[in-house]
Amino acid sequence: MMAVVGWLLVSRNSKPHLALPVPRQALMGLTRAVSFSLQTITEEQSLLQQDRRTSGSWQDRCWRLAASDPTVAIWLASQEKLLGSGDAFDANTCSAGQAAAEWLESLEESLVTSSSPHGMSFLKQTESVSVQELYSITSVPFSDADANIERTAGTRSSAVRWLGQLLRESQSRQADKPRMSQEEVARVVSLGEGDPQVAMLDELLVAAKALRGLFADFTGRVSSARLEAIRELAYGAGHEINNPLANIAARAQALLYDEREPERQRRLATIVDQAFRARDMIGGLMIFARPPKPNRIEVNLAELLQSVLASMESTAEEHGVRLTLDVSSNEDHVFVDRGQIEDSLRGILSNAIEAILRGGTVAIEAVRSDQGLFLITVRDNGIGMDRETMARIFDPFFSGREAGRGIGLGLSKAFRLIDGNGGSLSIESRLQQGTTVSVALPCPQS
Repeated sequence: MMAVVGWLLVSRNSKPHLALPVPRQALMGLTRAVSFSLQTITEEQSLLQQDRRTSGSWQDRCWRLAASDPTVAIWLASQEKLLGSGDAFDANTCSAGQAAAEWLESLEESLVTSSSPHGMSFLKQTESVSVQELYSITSVPFSDADANIERTAGTRSSAVRWLGQLLRESQSRQADKPRMSQEEVARVVSLGEGDPQVAMLDELLVAAKALRGLFADFTGRVSSARLEAIRELAYGAGHEINNPLANIAARAQALLYDEREPERQRRLATIVDQAFRARDMIGGLMIFARPPKPNRIEVNLAELLQSVLASMESTAEEHGVRLTLDVSSNEDHVFVDRGQIEDSLRGILSNAIEAILRGGTVAIEAVRSDQGLFLITVRDNGIGMDRETMARIFDPFFSGREAGRGIGLGLSKAFRLIDGNGGSLSIESRLQQGTTVSVALPCPQS
């Protein structure tokens, strides 16, 4: 009989559904895959972007290391299915380090052993699969002998087929089939107590959790420090540049007033226009650096959005873009500075319109969230952004033109103004699939 030292929880509709028995030899493959994933995350922090592994190459290697056992292969197949047939590991939107970190987190949540009993409550809710059932489905001879660990390649195609059969058989069973009792859960989990392979894997998973937290904290601190440095630079540069710009504009206007020669009038008018354009850009930069204090009042959300759309209709028509609006209620209100939020939303819509080559759609939707906020989403079906552009999208004057985004201060200024109004702004994007900007705004205080 195969020695079961733990369980892997297979989820369905984001909830634990099946519990697969994990033999001791399966932990060896998982240990190798976890070690490789830790190495991938660590190396990614020190490599140049162009030298980093793709998420696809990491995933293939992870399969080769871990899927020598049918139980693990079935679990890996379930994870890919749960994450959208591997779309979460798309090389254009997710690096190998990110994919490895997500996989490690899923493994921590799914693996139940004597060293990680946190999943025991989930184990009681699942339908356990016996060793005999696994043998019947996979036709793989199970053995306690570690030498037999290379008995199967555990290919994706086989694992997907096994997973499908398990789920179908589970669905065909009676809904009132009894789950494992507390005593049964404690008994099966205790089977791996004192096993060095279980302890080793658990220590690696603990290290992985600490490493992810360290890098997340480090990345957040670096990002905050970088934005603060940009703000200080913007504020100082804005003050220094504004004075000469004002002198240039004033002198050009004085010369234009007395000029009678048409060509010289045209040239002076160009100087004045460009000086005012630069002044407006500096004004936007100053807002990003130190936004004005908002004058927050109750504002009808539907009226606010309709006003923003009306101001952007001509721009959308020029680009052949259709604007749509869906508001859950015409009676909802938000507590914001109307002018600042309108300005922010216009900048977001402008970027969305510019992201569409021709004949696309920008859809605006507003709903009330469970957190007591109003969530405004702006979705375009443009060409989207890659990971490098996404990392700098809120930097002032950063040009994402190669990803189809407009240049200027639209998103950076919107981010600062929305934050100052007690809201938040987040962006999701994929190349060739479009971009979704989500804006959360506070409700009036009761």
